[in-house]
Amino acid sequence: MAKINDDGFLELSGIHGEVTKDLLNAERFPILSGLSPLSLRVLNQASHVLHVSQGVEMMKAGDTPHDLYFINKGSVSIAKESHGDMKGIAKLIAGNFYGEYGAIRGKARFASVYTAEASEIVRVDLNALQQVFDADDTFKTRFYEVMKERMLNSFLFSHLVFKNLSSSSRDMLTEQLQVVELERDEMLFREGDVAECYYLILSGEAEITVLFHDVPTVLEVRRENSVLGEARVEEGKKYAYGVYAATSLDLLTLDKNSMQLIQKADPEALPLLNQMMGHSAKKTALVMKKVLG
Repeated sequence: MAKINDDGFLELSGIHGEVTKDLLNAERFPILSGLSPLSLRVLNQASHVLHVSQGVEMMKAGDTPHDLYFINKGSVSIAKESHGDMKGIAKLIAGNFYGEYGAIRGKARFASVYTAEASEIVRVDLNALQQVFDADDTFKTRFYEVMKERMLNSFLFSHLVFKNLSSSSRDMLTEQLQVVELERDEMLFREGDVAECYYLILSGEAEITVLFHDVPTVLEVRRENSVLGEARVEEGKKYAYGVYAATSLDLLTLDKNSMQLIQKADPEALPLLNQMMGHSAKKTALVMKKVLG
């Protein structure tokens, strides 16, 4: 059983057996820069070294989160299904890490990870990582930034609207587009609110609701890749429905500035996006007519 040490942290050295001593440090892994000796000790006590041969699927898209992984030697390939084929998104080398999305958001992995060569991977228990997050907001923020960029990169890579984006354009968008996070049961906007922007669901589920006899009624549940905010009333000035997070929800915000960035990155993407939103708006109007009469 884990116990509390004199510093108030969980003593996790027994969870995985052999510990890594001081293998996790800022010299090997820049993301750890600035962490206190105590925080580094907590991570090292909760870690275990894995020697992995080439071609091993370390993580599968859709898996539930268990640990965070640091690449001490070797490299891994990040891959995701795109238009029916499994394609490589990125390659991570020694000094990098993966698994941050599951670690931070606690949700299923959005991409698969394979060892590109024989590698040495340091696996860290999520309980220890959460302790360090709680003790160091700056460290947590750095992780969030990496997570946001990787999540957006993966989304843009696999979404049909953005299929023609070059790698450099995709990188530019991941740095500049904004992501909104909602927890379960949080409201994104209400029916009748001023319509300021659109949203694309990166992950999670959203409930589309309208007032029916003064009772909020769920019309449908939308998931990854779907658009939100496309159906509007009063000449497009107000949202025609409300949105609540059915699960923790990650959203790409599409305001005027975002649309301009997308137009700059790929002039063909914006017409496809408008077509997608138009199709969704018509479908929503039919559902609302059926329910509301």
